[in-house]
Amino acid sequence: MQQLILLLGVLFSFNFAHAAVWTEVNQWSPAWEDRFSEWVESDWQVDFFARKRLPNGQSNPYYGLRTDCADTVYSMRLIFAYENKLPFVIQDPTASGRTISNKMNRWDRQNELARLKNFLIYIYNMTSTKSLPNDTYPVAISRNSVRAGSLILTTAVNHHSWTIKEMLAIGVPHLVYNSTIGATSSAMLQERQSWPNPEWVFEGDATPTGNAGFRYWRPAEYLNQPAWKVPGYSEEQYKVPLKRWVKYSQGRLALRRETDEQLMARLMKVTCQGLQGRVSAVNDGLNALRSTRKCMPFAAYDTYSTPSRDQRIFDDYVTLRKTYRDLVVANNAAELSLDMRVRLNKIFPFIQETMAAETRKMAPTGVDGTAVCTTEYLSGQYIDLAEFKRRLFAGLISNNPMDEVQYRWGQLRGPSQRARSCQSWDVWVPNLKQD
Repeated sequence: MQQLILLLGVLFSFNFAHAAVWTEVNQWSPAWEDRFSEWVESDWQVDFFARKRLPNGQSNPYYGLRTDCADTVYSMRLIFAYENKLPFVIQDPTASGRTISNKMNRWDRQNELARLKNFLIYIYNMTSTKSLPNDTYPVAISRNSVRAGSLILTTAVNHHSWTIKEMLAIGVPHLVYNSTIGATSSAMLQERQSWPNPEWVFEGDATPTGNAGFRYWRPAEYLNQPAWKVPGYSEEQYKVPLKRWVKYSQGRLALRRETDEQLMARLMKVTCQGLQGRVSAVNDGLNALRSTRKCMPFAAYDTYSTPSRDQRIFDDYVTLRKTYRDLVVANNAAELSLDMRVRLNKIFPFIQETMAAETRKMAPTGVDGTAVCTTEYLSGQYIDLAEFKRRLFAGLISNNPMDEVQYRWGQLRGPSQRARSCQSWDVWVPNLKQD
């Protein structure tokens, strides 16, 4: 009897010592891909990592994980695979021809949840937007392939990515994503129901070699192979001129048309989300700035600067302005509600003129009854879309994390003395020549 107990103990120790992160029970199939898409649409929320409790009252096993843009994309696929005991396999970014999977056993002596968390952190450290092209492939612009669970990737120039939570009936993606994380960043993700600027998405290379655009996950057997070999590979999106890319894509993906009022309300909401999200990002930078008197090295500067974020907010303003101007020129603005027109006219007081002319003429505005997106950006200080637009278009807003708060929010024109004494990278300025 003692020998039997000893033998069982040895066998148990051997199995435990070689435990995979999780044991596969199911295999990916079209039906499982459909279930993955359904899960993303229903469960992939901005508070996925920030809520302490799940809807059923249980503790959230992913609470507190903080992810950048690529981490968010990989998490979406990895967590679903874990919860449904499916394989999770990606190409090893450090070794051609090799893969990384849930079969890893380097966390042998930990329980399954601890193994999972360590595996997630390992994947975060190993992967980035540079590795995403190896694990995904470009797809056709159709609702069969551009759906919940797929993603949008930029070229390496802007190194950003978004998960597609849902393709709305109006042919617009509901995106869940994150940006670079700082030391005090929230675990909350971000979201928007709008197209990113294709000029930014495909910047530098609008061909298949740029790897930008709509993408989906490669089956494991097509890792470490050319993307064109993956079933479903398509170059459709690279054949569309960037000026027409959004209109073409939305036309292919829409099931119904949104009204002009709905369109303008959605675009204002997206722009508002950009402004509100900037508050925490700038605060991260300000906290880092207060912690040292030295100049930031490149890595810290890259973490706390906001050139890409400010570019995206600017792009959202430009889209909002162009859409409203098109309605005005076509004499369709009268179809908007009076309240909508009053609010838009505060943001764009000289809509018939160029952006440059409007920027020169626009006077400072205060938060009043016509304000859109009133936001507390400093303790006790508020700004709305109109005043932030004025400062942003005038080049007053600083993306430089070596600038103090007055410069970051355009109360003073930078660079500050401290910023001038330190090296800067990727200083962003608005391009007003887009009319």
